[in-house]
Amino acid sequence: MKRLACLVGALGLLLAGTACSSSGSDSGSTGSNAGSTATSAGGSGAAAVSLPTPSAPADGKPLRVFFFDEEGASAQASSPESYQAAEAAADYINKNLGGVGGRPLKLIHCASLGTPDSVTNCANKAVDAHPDVVIKGVEVASASAVPIIAGAGIPYVTLQSGTVELTNPDSFVLSGGNAAQWAPVAAYAKEKGYKRIGVIYTNVTSLSSSLDGTVSKLFKKDGIDYTSVPVAISTGDLSPAYSAIVAKHADAVFMVGSANQCAAVLKARTSLADTTPLFMSASCNVSDVLNSVPSNVTKGAIFASLDTSSVPDDPDTKVYRTVMKTYQPDANIGSFAPTGFSAVMDFYRAMLTAPNPKTLDAKSVKATLANSKNVKLFMGGGKTFSCSVTYFPSSPSVCTGASFLVSYDNGDYKLVGAYDAAKLLAGIS
Repeated sequence: MKRLACLVGALGLLLAGTACSSSGSDSGSTGSNAGSTATSAGGSGAAAVSLPTPSAPADGKPLRVFFFDEEGASAQASSPESYQAAEAAADYINKNLGGVGGRPLKLIHCASLGTPDSVTNCANKAVDAHPDVVIKGVEVASASAVPIIAGAGIPYVTLQSGTVELTNPDSFVLSGGNAAQWAPVAAYAKEKGYKRIGVIYTNVTSLSSSLDGTVSKLFKKDGIDYTSVPVAISTGDLSPAYSAIVAKHADAVFMVGSANQCAAVLKARTSLADTTPLFMSASCNVSDVLNSVPSNVTKGAIFASLDTSSVPDDPDTKVYRTVMKTYQPDANIGSFAPTGFSAVMDFYRAMLTAPNPKTLDAKSVKATLANSKNVKLFMGGGKTFSCSVTYFPSSPSVCTGASFLVSYDNGDYKLVGAYDAAKLLAGIS
């Protein structure tokens, strides 16, 4: 459930206030057991699926993918699972899907530190490596990389983006961003006849601008009274904030913040024995958070998401979990792993639309991405991306408006609905 943009997907990293440390390395994708089937795909209700066997092996000239993400400084600000999942996706593409027109993907990895200097270092390594594309996993300081990579004529793909990535013509953002993620909450609230909603969020610029600055207008347009209670990053006790929302007689509560603050909201909800309908950001979808309170506290909660990776009966989710079990059996399949996996799979699907995949290089990869139209998003609930279309005028690099609501009940996830956030937010500025 991590197809997140504009830093909200990396909120845990942002709020941790620490950098990640590791070192870059150049390595091909690894793995074994092509065509095998995992005995368990992991996750509640997730059944393994049979992975295909290609008619011909991927043995052409490799398509070089430079992948960088933040790793290593601390458990709170490190996402090695993002790259592990990217490796699994590459193995799946190479060993089970026959590569891109017979060409295997070769991953080149650089682990950044969450700082501009370390990101600049990875960007310079990318330029020296002459890849056909750069894919970013999770990195909160990525703005430093974009001008360097774009300046070298290398296309840049990400699911999680900051401001620079949203507007650079060489950047292709395969998720809708904060406002797109929150917009369906307003649509659902209107459908349910809610008249008042209370929002508790971690008070950082990326959230205040999208929630109070954009999404609040959508609620008001739909005739829903909007009240927000921003809380400082350091605030541990959210009982006063939650009580303030309850005092407003809100018809629904919406929590957007770090995992720790999500847990604090659930604790407050428990102590107040409140049963007001609850919406939460995908960053709250952490088992330790959800299991920290009795199951009745979270029963019926709805997550606002930019993918369907938590929905076990989604066909792509079944493939994802089987592939991870097959090629990265010891890796975490939650957290930011779906982001790394989906980024590689979305890139792969876009490259299949190239006039001649066998001749792809950085220039033609960029052209293929720029001309992409109605390419099915991986773990995207049937929604598509089209980088040839402008979804949000202020963010021309965004290639989709897809967003989802997913319900939760004691470990059971179900898709509530798939939405076109671009249509929902049309006319909202």
